[in-house]
Amino acid sequence: MMKISIILLFTLISSTVFAQAESDVYPYRTTTVGDDNAMRVINNGSAALYARIDMIRRAKSSIDMEYFIFNPDTAGKLVMQELAAAAKRGVKVRILVDKSMAVFALDEHYAKVLKEVGVDVKYYNASPAAKISSVQFRNHRKLIVRDGEEAITGGRNIADEYFNLSTSFNFLDRDASVEGAPVKAMAETFDRYWGSAIVETPAVVSPPTKSISGDAKMAGRDEAYYKTQLSEYNKKSKLAADAMIQTPEQKKVLEFLTSIGAQELEKNKKYNCPEVSFATDREGASFKERLQSKNYNENYRLLRKEIAKWMDTKIKDEVILDSPYFLDNANSEEMAEKLLASNKKIKIFTNSLASTDAVYVSTVFADTAKKYTPNDNFSANIYKGNFSGESELYSDEIRNSTWGTHSKTIVFSKDSFMIGTYNIDNRSNFYNTEMAIFCSGSPELTKDVTDNIDKRMSNSFHLNHEGLPDDCSSILTGASPMKKVLYYLIKIPSHLLQFLL
Repeated sequence: MMKISIILLFTLISSTVFAQAESDVYPYRTTTVGDDNAMRVINNGSAALYARIDMIRRAKSSIDMEYFIFNPDTAGKLVMQELAAAAKRGVKVRILVDKSMAVFALDEHYAKVLKEVGVDVKYYNASPAAKISSVQFRNHRKLIVRDGEEAITGGRNIADEYFNLSTSFNFLDRDASVEGAPVKAMAETFDRYWGSAIVETPAVVSPPTKSISGDAKMAGRDEAYYKTQLSEYNKKSKLAADAMIQTPEQKKVLEFLTSIGAQELEKNKKYNCPEVSFATDREGASFKERLQSKNYNENYRLLRKEIAKWMDTKIKDEVILDSPYFLDNANSEEMAEKLLASNKKIKIFTNSLASTDAVYVSTVFADTAKKYTPNDNFSANIYKGNFSGESELYSDEIRNSTWGTHSKTIVFSKDSFMIGTYNIDNRSNFYNTEMAIFCSGSPELTKDVTDNIDKRMSNSFHLNHEGLPDDCSSILTGASPMKKVLYYLIKIPSHLLQFLL
């Protein structure tokens, strides 16, 4: 669910795409140069949640949040409680959540409770599943903006697994916090998404009403149906209302965040980045727009143009691609081969079957990797699935959960990188709206990124020329029996539907 192939990524460098890059207008692609580009890399999940809570607490005029996933779990409830407190002191608070039925959780009941405390909620693209084409165009952006002055973007949604709080599965992820000139454009794109024609205000929820029937048998059925509906309404209403009441356990988690999370945040210092670019895809993409627009890619798929520009101008010797998913596309194989043949090295870090939350992607990656591992300029590392040991955790149960990489990062050189929401897959390339922040000229910030990638890579399998782990074990090593069964069951369908992955 959170997933352009290695090859597709390099196809972006083609002269046709790059030639049109400069025709785009602010704020979807913008670059600022100077000493007003403060930035911090946030690798640790606890630090990332604390950073968001701290931003909300420091807000004076506005907080804008935009996420693909917003779950009412421990992390989500803590965030909602902080947002309610901010609204109470007069801060304008807005939340934009994608309404993908596969992951949607912040339903109309939560929206109602939030509205009552002064927090506005809207939903992006509520197309029903029956509209099989339009429903593919999801808003995959992740953004929080404070007072139009400070922003965080990166791979993390609002849910326990993104902040080191799940006892079953957690993501190793990465964010960038930004202050100064670049934030203005980021805030303006939020406004444009908020006002998009495919954004809706949550429906008003109210208790069900009884149906009156003169037929005794029908009346009995109506009464039973009414009671079922009323019970469901009361259950959902209570869950939403309870989300605003802090439990003792939530208080303990919050204390951990404000102590250990705050300490972890300070481990990566703020630096000025001399050159910062921000880029995002344009809002409102849909199947209808794709059919009617004569220049759909040029008008909507804007982030990949910025990636193309940086790939073309910043890579010196090696590019590092850190993504939870890597998919291939036959139309762009030639481009990748040219890059490898030019003695530019490609290093990738991604999930193994043991560490992924998407088995279907793993089935495709295994065959993709074998195309490139024979080339000495290509290096692939797949994560083993256990905790990297890079920070203190809230509990041992969390430490013993399954872990997978979810960060979306490209390192172009020793002083330039990208952190954003963009996966190396077809969904991010063709369907989902994505965003990213780029930095050049800061070896300090780049080191914070590469040191963390190296730390995680040390807990991974390196693939040999045959596309297998160096110890010649199976590429499925460490995966549960159920994952292995699914791997083989869905291997053929996954290849056939790769264009949707």
